Amino acid sequence: MSSWTILTGEYPPDCGGVADYTAQIARGLAASGEDVTVVCPPSRFGRSDGLVRIVTLPDQFGAGSRSELDRLLDAQPATRILVQYVPNAFGFRGANLAWCHALKRRADRDGADVRVMFHEPYFYFGWNRPQRNALALVQRAMAAILLRTASRVYLSTDAWRAYLRPYASASTPPFVTLPIPSAIPRCDRSTDVQAVRDGIGGGRGAVIGHFGTYGAHVAPMIRRALTSLLEDDVALRAICVGVGSERFVRDLERGHRSIAGRVLATSRLSPSDVAVHLSACDLLLQPYPDGVTTRRTSVMAGLANGRPVLTTSGALTEPIWAGTSAVALAAADRANAFRLAARELVADADRRAALAARGDAVYRSHFALEHTIAMLRDLRGAAAA
Repeated sequence: MSSWTILTGEYPPDCGGVADYTAQIARGLAASGEDVTVVCPPSRFGRSDGLVRIVTLPDQFGAGSRSELDRLLDAQPATRILVQYVPNAFGFRGANLAWCHALKRRADRDGADVRVMFHEPYFYFGWNRPQRNALALVQRAMAAILLRTASRVYLSTDAWRAYLRPYASASTPPFVTLPIPSAIPRCDRSTDVQAVRDGIGGGRGAVIGHFGTYGAHVAPMIRRALTSLLEDDVALRAICVGVGSERFVRDLERGHRSIAGRVLATSRLSPSDVAVHLSACDLLLQPYPDGVTTRRTSVMAGLANGRPVLTTSGALTEPIWAGTSAVALAAADRANAFRLAARELVADADRRAALAARGDAVYRSHFALEHTIAMLRDLRGAAAA
């Protein structure tokens, strides 16, 4: 049995993809016989977890937290330190150089086994928000320190290799892309699935859906696709799943009266109820302006539940998506391509079924939680990754 100390900027019941992912990893390691401690900032919600030990820090990885963390790590010097890294999650408004230096000192002084999972590398440089360029520079320095600290470097997507390679040193270990499993379980409530379908607009047409947070970058793509499809086919219905869906649907129906009553908004649901609503969909529409990547847990949720997924290919999309045909792809930079592809899939049930079967098989063989846990425990090496 090994000891693990997982450092994360968020953990349930706080919302967030990294929070859900970290909980899966922590519980998966514990279920495999490992001793797991999760260290995270304070939360306004109470935290408890029957499988892992939770240590709540006094602040967002500031000076008080560094002292607390030093005491904790001094008491278990052989622990593997696994950092769930998103630069903005570790305090100081995303510029916590002091915390990165503290981790490096511990690795240099004590030989600590520090492993870093890069969920995100750093801010981009840009002219649209020039005040962030200083932060983008600091975050590159943070990434360089962590790359010189880590005994293992894990990535949430192959796309981050090109972003991080310029800041690596000769001592940086090979980058390993970890599978990102779905945070949503596989649905086993067929009666509830049918009830959801029956309750949407009273119709019997196909059901399309989207799972996400309806942020500024994705919402316009979903809005264009849904309105076009629903206005063209009066039997078609839709489900919008996730935080922000109620406001999104309210605005959608206000501008397009002809689709009122045919779009269900769920707002926030439990993971089990998310699975029910995703399983009620005949096709999931998951476009992203920079393209699908392996870190898109909303796509993983659809694949894990055997749903056909239409998404976009873009600058960050890895070869696995086209190579396996696990999802249907449309070019992110072609305005009409996504809507045309969606219309074709809605009209072709056999093609949707084949797409769903491929997606389900690829998820089980590449992305399911057991693959991630095996790689973390070094039961599969970097070559296998």
